[in-house]
Amino acid sequence: MSQQALLAKVDQLPRIEKVLHELLDLVNHPEFDFDELALKLSMDQILSTKVLRMANSALFGSRREISSIKEAVIRIGSDSVRSLVRSSVMSQIFTNLDTISLKDYWANTFEVSMIASRLSKRAGLDRDEVFTTGTLHDIGELMIHTNLPELAVVIVERVSNGEDAIAVQQELLATDVPTLGAKLAMAWDFPPQMVEAIACSYQPSKAKISPNLAHLMRFSMDIHKAWDSLTSTEEKQQFIASHPSNEVLGFPLGMVQTIDIIRGEGYELAYQLFG
Repeated sequence: MSQQALLAKVDQLPRIEKVLHELLDLVNHPEFDFDELALKLSMDQILSTKVLRMANSALFGSRREISSIKEAVIRIGSDSVRSLVRSSVMSQIFTNLDTISLKDYWANTFEVSMIASRLSKRAGLDRDEVFTTGTLHDIGELMIHTNLPELAVVIVERVSNGEDAIAVQQELLATDVPTLGAKLAMAWDFPPQMVEAIACSYQPSKAKISPNLAHLMRFSMDIHKAWDSLTSTEEKQQFIASHPSNEVLGFPLGMVQTIDIIRGEGYELAYQLFG
């Protein structure tokens, strides 16, 4: 399949349903109306169930079980609601793929998103925009598994044997995950800086609109991949100091403790979404 043919598949992917689109628009406002949000959430059974499950989970530590959507929204707070709505929308678009574990995919995706969003303020970026960019940074992988499952399996096998993922994708598809993800983000009318950050997530030095956003994506991806293998504070500090993207971001070595604390938040979000 040519690059053009695969990119044309973007138009065949599921569109975001009206109620979900309205929810996205609503939570994108800095100060949304909780009553309006609760009403919109109640129109989507899957999302309303997830909101209630999260609100009654140990993560929010209350002994009193609640059944009201509005109470649930108030309990978990605006940031968590935004994360849940955006993540749920993305997770509902790609379903029932036989060649990839969607639970594992979203757990890894949310972990990158959470790391990036928690570091966004120090990078001078909007936290919500960063989180949403994170949820899309590898969405091109799901496009490949959706449209070309046989080749997706070959790519996974070759990468697991040590080959570079982008190089293998380019060889077999004449395109790659970040390019596909950026095309999808563009088709869904996401802002130019987010589209660029997804396209440049593996090569952030190419970003022109918002270099910090692209570099934060790459930094967070590499943190997620390497952090658990670093066994000492000194190793973690060295990782931060030597990472190419940190020349742009300028994170201090004291960031180690912050990353240690936030590690695992994305997995927790995936658990809330998938059970």
